[in-house]
Amino acid sequence: MLEAAVSYHAVIRYLERVLGLPVADWLREIGDLTENLKAELCCERAGLPVAAVRQSVLIDPVKKAVIAGFQQVIVRYDGYAYVVRSGKVVTIVTERMHDENTRQAYRIKHVTEREAKRNMTRRRRRMRK
Repeated sequence: MLEAAVSYHAVIRYLERVLGLPVADWLREIGDLTENLKAELCCERAGLPVAAVRQSVLIDPVKKAVIAGFQQVIVRYDGYAYVVRSGKVVTIVTERMHDENTRQAYRIKHVTEREAKRNMTRRRRRMRK
């Protein structure tokens, strides 16, 4: 059921960016096809069924975002950004690619849970005044 929450484009990008397969070379050879045919061909060349790749895309944080019904969210996990739109994973980019596309390279500050709680407490105090 949740497999439908992963687009064919996301399947192709998973094979290319996460698994590191030469998808661009494969697609260059075949020419112009629809996304689902491209995904099926790439999965066939990789020796993986499309359903298995879709399941692999649905890692736990992404699955939770889809089940929760988020309409537009980016889930960052293990160096990749999984883009969810309208409850469906539409693409996967590296975190670096995502930051450059949103013009936020070097601006994103990773904080510990303790620092995040402290910052939230400070903001709440300021808002009460």
